[in-house]
Amino acid sequence: AKVETGWVMYNRFSKQLFEYPAFAQIVDYEPFDIQDKKGTIFKTDPTIEYYIERENAKIVFLRYRKTTEELEQSVILTEVKNAYKDVAGLYETDSLINNRPAFEKEVEELLKERLSTRGFTFTNIQSSVKPNDVLQAAIDEKNTAVQNALKVENEKKAAIAEAEKVVAAAKGKADANRILQQSITPELIQLKAVEKWDGKLPLSTSGNTLPFLKLQ
Repeated sequence: AKVETGWVMYNRFSKQLFEYPAFAQIVDYEPFDIQDKKGTIFKTDPTIEYYIERENAKIVFLRYRKTTEELEQSVILTEVKNAYKDVAGLYETDSLINNRPAFEKEVEELLKERLSTRGFTFTNIQSSVKPNDVLQAAIDEKNTAVQNALKVENEKKAAIAEAEKVVAAAKGKADANRILQQSITPELIQLKAVEKWDGKLPLSTSGNTLPFLKLQ
């Protein structure tokens, strides 16, 4: 059996018992649609937590004559939907997409205020707010395009960097060759030849010796 604590109300006209639990109740609602300022549809899937304080149980009973389960699917659900719709109507599409935590916080504060006037103490809300399928597809397509553009840009930068390395290497080699060529003079060639000469003169076939270098 389900055990609950709290205020038990007796309706002497219908012989019906109403029990309002004094501890927190968690309600997971079915997803529903909301619209932002531009009419773009979002889907939200809220789960709320609330309770009825003991001093408010009689007020709730006299006002609604409904069980907790009936209240959750009527009065409370209406306030939840209205809070989401009213806050969403203040947001532009991009703003709602990029500021969902702030949006949730505003809904929570509005629900606390509205439900308290009806005798309910609202404590917490959790939900996921998602764009509709058409908008989500457009967002995904945009994200894919951005990622592809970044990939192409990175590949371009890598190719440029590689080409610059090749050009720098070629330029370095060309500069080295140019410097080397500029440094080769007749005097340097003669000096290198002298450094390698062993001091012997070559012999001709007639036995005469001829110097192979003209020494200055």
